Amino acid sequence: MALWVVPLEKVPSSTRPDPHPIRDFFIAELIDYAPKDHTDMMERPFFSIAKRKRIKPIEYENDDGSVWVRVTGHPEHGMATIWDADILIYCISRVVAARDRGDNDFGPSIFVTPYELLKGIARDTGGQNYAELIAAIKRLKTTTIETNIRGGKNKLAMFNWLAEVEGEGNKLDDPAQLKQLELRLSNWMFKGLMSGKGVLTLDREWFLLKGGLERVLYRIARKHSGDQPQGWTCRFDLLYKKTGSEEPTRNFAVRLRRLVAKNDLPRYHMKLTQTVDGAAAVHFIARHHLEVRGKTIESYAPSDRDKARAAWIDSGRSPKEFEQALSEWKASGASVAQFIAQYSELAGRARV
Repeated sequence: MALWVVPLEKVPSSTRPDPHPIRDFFIAELIDYAPKDHTDMMERPFFSIAKRKRIKPIEYENDDGSVWVRVTGHPEHGMATIWDADILIYCISRVVAARDRGDNDFGPSIFVTPYELLKGIARDTGGQNYAELIAAIKRLKTTTIETNIRGGKNKLAMFNWLAEVEGEGNKLDDPAQLKQLELRLSNWMFKGLMSGKGVLTLDREWFLLKGGLERVLYRIARKHSGDQPQGWTCRFDLLYKKTGSEEPTRNFAVRLRRLVAKNDLPRYHMKLTQTVDGAAAVHFIARHHLEVRGKTIESYAPSDRDKARAAWIDSGRSPKEFEQALSEWKASGASVAQFIAQYSELAGRARV
């Protein structure tokens, strides 16, 4: 595994600051910094949000019919899922880093071992995880996307997420003996990255999001709400279309309300609201702006858990260990306020 030394950008002010904006790290440890995604993929339903095998195509068209997307899964492998998208995010992050360094010899191919790839997307490295990794790669290779998202009404594209997959080993279905994988991004994706437009930084906690709906909601919010001081409001029915959900609209609305009540997305606060015509909607806004404004509305105030998690991560610790650390802290009889104070102090030292 080669050591990759890159001067990383600071995380935008709309999220918690990265305490280590410049660091040496193994490329596998993408969880240690802010991964990249492309906006063309973030606001439309390009992936299944369910873990069960999906064969039914995704058919999306915006309100005026000017943008459309059709996604078709392979009968054997099914459609690429929102969890499979982690592999693309890993590849995008590698390509963008090479582009920004000014490398002359990089292209759409990413060379990586299965172990590095699993570590890079914050997955365990047990035998079953290797098998699931290969299954995800097959879905990315065989899922077909048709869209006019870049070309307007008179220009379309048809592609697979991965144009080619090659491995240094005997069989792709036996990941244990694979020494290296070559994952070649589609030309559509690579051209988008080389244009220098549309790349967004995701929060470091992205890879830890478990649910399909919360993952897609975060990406939609990251694209549309961004760092707007006023946030962004979206109707339930439009969110339903943007997610590509297969479930009945009533069930979708119930799950959406539960996630809003939980209000646990990285970076973004969610609140139930209504549009001017009375339609149910969700308002997304970066918590940074709520804190700056000094909002006094209880539902808008960042929770103690949010503050504790921010302090924990900003002190340089892994988000994966936060829940256990906080539970043990409270079990000892100490308060959450003391937890926040201690790790905020440690975060301050890390920045010095």
